[in-house]
Amino acid sequence: MYRQQLTSTPSSSSRPMYRPSIYPNVGQPGHTVVPPAPRTSSSPSSSAGLGIRVVLKPDYRITPPPQFSPQVGDIRRSNFQFDFEFERKILAQPDAEFMNLSQLDLENNRSEPTQSTPSSGVNSDSVLNKYIASGLSQDAVIIAVANYGDSPTKVREFVNGYNLLREMGFSANNVADALLVYDNDTDKALAHFLNSSSRG
Repeated sequence: MYRQQLTSTPSSSSRPMYRPSIYPNVGQPGHTVVPPAPRTSSSPSSSAGLGIRVVLKPDYRITPPPQFSPQVGDIRRSNFQFDFEFERKILAQPDAEFMNLSQLDLENNRSEPTQSTPSSGVNSDSVLNKYIASGLSQDAVIIAVANYGDSPTKVREFVNGYNLLREMGFSANNVADALLVYDNDTDKALAHFLNSSSRG
C-alpha cells in the first residue's frame, strides 16, 4: 500500500507547481488542466505589445482655455486700505478672550466729541470706576458712559442689554451700535441682528 502511493506521486508531481488543479482531490492522481490560450495582440506595434493604448472620445478631450482679447487689458485692483495700527493694538492686548474692542474703537474715533465738558476726563474715570465697582462689565460701562454720561438708568440699561446680546454671540461693536441706535431696546436690537443675518 505504501508503494502504491509512491508510484502515484510521480504522476502528480509531473504537473508544474505554478499551475495547481482547480479542485484538488485527496488520494487521487491530479487531473490535467487545460492551459489558457496564449494571448495574441490583434494590432502589431513597434513596442512588441507592451503598454496600453487608450483612445479618448472627442467629447471627453480637454481643449485649451480660450484666449482673452487684447481689449480686456489689466484687471482693476482693489483700493482697500488695511488698518495695521488697529490690528497691532488688538494683538497687543494681553488676554485674547476678554479683548477690549470697544476701548480700541473709541481710541480710533478720537476725533468725534463724546464728552460735553472740558474737565470730563477726570470725572469720567471716577464715573467709570463707580459703575465697574458696582459689578458692571468694564467693556459695556466704557461705551455706555461715553455715550450717556453719568446717567445711572441709561448706563445700567445699556450694560444689561450689552451683556445679554454678547452672551448670544453677537460681536461687541455690532451690539454697541444696535443698542445705541435703538435706545437700549434689546428686542429691537435682536430683531435687527436676526433680520440682517437672514438677508446675508
